[in-house]
Amino acid sequence: MKGSKTLAAAMCLAAVSFLWLMSTSLLALIMVSSGNRPVENMGWPLGCEKVANLPSRLGYWEGPPFGGGEYHFLYRCKDTGEFNEALKTFAVIRVPKLARRSATSKDGEVTYRPESDGLPVVVHDGPEYSTWFGGRGDKREEKERVDWTFTVWKPANWHRQFNNPKSVFSSDHPNFRQPVPPPQIDVYIGGGGSIVWKKVKVPPNVRVIDKREGASPVKLVGGGLVRGTVYDMATGQPIAGAEIILAKRKDNRDWEEVARGKTDDLGSGEVQKLPAGRYAIRIRAEGYASRSQGTYRNKGKTYHEFVVELLRQASIKGVVTDTDGKPIPGVAVSAQNTLGINGLGYSCSDAKPATTDEQGRFEAASLPQGFTQVRCRVPSLYQTTPIFELFNVPSDDIKIVMTGTGIVRGKVVGPDGKPPAREVHVSIGPSGGNRVGTWGGSMRCKEDGSFEFKGVPPGDYLLSSNPGLMIQGTDPNAKPVTVKAGQAIEVEMTHSTR
Repeated sequence: MKGSKTLAAAMCLAAVSFLWLMSTSLLALIMVSSGNRPVENMGWPLGCEKVANLPSRLGYWEGPPFGGGEYHFLYRCKDTGEFNEALKTFAVIRVPKLARRSATSKDGEVTYRPESDGLPVVVHDGPEYSTWFGGRGDKREEKERVDWTFTVWKPANWHRQFNNPKSVFSSDHPNFRQPVPPPQIDVYIGGGGSIVWKKVKVPPNVRVIDKREGASPVKLVGGGLVRGTVYDMATGQPIAGAEIILAKRKDNRDWEEVARGKTDDLGSGEVQKLPAGRYAIRIRAEGYASRSQGTYRNKGKTYHEFVVELLRQASIKGVVTDTDGKPIPGVAVSAQNTLGINGLGYSCSDAKPATTDEQGRFEAASLPQGFTQVRCRVPSLYQTTPIFELFNVPSDDIKIVMTGTGIVRGKVVGPDGKPPAREVHVSIGPSGGNRVGTWGGSMRCKEDGSFEFKGVPPGDYLLSSNPGLMIQGTDPNAKPVTVKAGQAIEVEMTHSTR
């Protein structure tokens, strides 16, 4: 292995405070490794490690953050023959066959048929350059060119992140409540690449998905094409007059609309002649909650097709009070991790936070019918109503309770009483251990060893200058503190490397 580096660090490396939304085992890093030093099977399906360790590998990276388990391996071949040998190795990977209900006979017997007839190989127009090893998606140096990639998930990580029945974290992600995808190869043809598709020999148990311009079901003229069909989730009826909107990020990171199209009486619409670039797709229709439909990468003349379901708009209403029942005005109230009536995520692109009035009442509108969690934010207050509670949409009697918070500030010194000679991080967490829904935080101390946590909910906590030991619950030097609303606590801690 030529080298490895961390592109994103765990939360303890940033000056932040956060809720323990998941077990600490999910605080994985995004790791990038160059070279082809052999890797062991990380919990993948049988045969994946043989593909991962092919000698043409340039390197690999693992993500996503707060989960891990998705491995991307990058390769460059000397010729098509080498890629054909890679396909043979790929074709013998063993994965559970996904099946779906096909029909029910008169006597009630259910029959099934395979949903897929092979491991996917997706063909793209080249060239492709690695963003992880210096490229930026445009033409770069030859050393940055990638001929093909291999993607595989560790099933345990997938299920933990997307299929936990007690969590709706990442509900707006397209993977939410979905089966584990099979291992996949993406291959890039043309643009100076070494693979000639006409010479590729596709073995059994491999399914080719051709996304090249020449494979488009329609003739692309003047640029890329996005085509979609929009339905009403509650009725199954097509929605006429729905708008398909494409937007790009501006320099200030805001989204700017660049094109739109409308659906016909059958719910079908398209946007043509799109220039190269990466776009966000949003769907709007009168009387319906808007919905984000992922992203579309156009290499110049790329065809993209989708089907989406919308739900009628609804709202949630309620009141925010303190622990004595007194209404709190000026609280920002937002719906998060919204689900549709099908129990799957519904990323609502136009929903905006509400603000409580003088009576503490609020109304958050433009939401889809279904379910949502509610977050309330105001300086120096903490939401005691469980943030993971799912409320029906629509609702008109939601009650949220908030409490005052305190401050924990102090200084870390070395055994000699002076500021530590090296960088030190301080963590704070509940004395009973980190649990889902409890408050905790971590930050880097200033050069003089000082730190300050604001907005700490009342309760008993432990402070530690060894975040790793804090996570494991094994720091013998952790310092207990009790936080009360409206009060500040001053703490001095001695940092030890032992």
